[in-house]
Amino acid sequence: MLKPRKRTITFWAMALAFFVLIPGPVLRAAEQAPKDENKEMAQIRQEADEALQVIKDYSIDKKEQVMAKAKDVLDKMDEKIDELEKRSSEQWQDMSEASREQSRQALRELRRKRNDIAEWYGGMKHSSASAWNDMKKGFIDSYHSLQQAFDKASEKF
Repeated sequence: MLKPRKRTITFWAMALAFFVLIPGPVLRAAEQAPKDENKEMAQIRQEADEALQVIKDYSIDKKEQVMAKAKDVLDKMDEKIDELEKRSSEQWQDMSEASREQSRQALRELRRKRNDIAEWYGGMKHSSASAWNDMKKGFIDSYHSLQQAFDKASEKF
């Protein structure tokens, strides 16, 4: 058994290690995670904007290419929505009832907006030449609405 003086020295040495040495790497890792996530989201947004520009510029004769780009945009948004749902589930126990309700509402809104864009996607897929431009515009507008809802939901998590 340690003598009282050695216990005190041991305690302070451990406290020093815990409060000085350990938090540095932990805090750097915690700070890095949001930066990485923001960087990843910015990259996804840029890729989506580029894909939307291609969709906007292509005529119906390039319908297959447009549909492939649109599908890619939807898949990436689905991944981000899944990540938000997962994060919400992981934090659920630590949330207040008000935060839980905000989380539920944000995720419902995302799903609703995602369903809207899926309808436009289906419309583009089956559209005639005369409706093509309207379908593309609807898809792009719906995507921007989904992106705004996603940004709003991201703030809550």
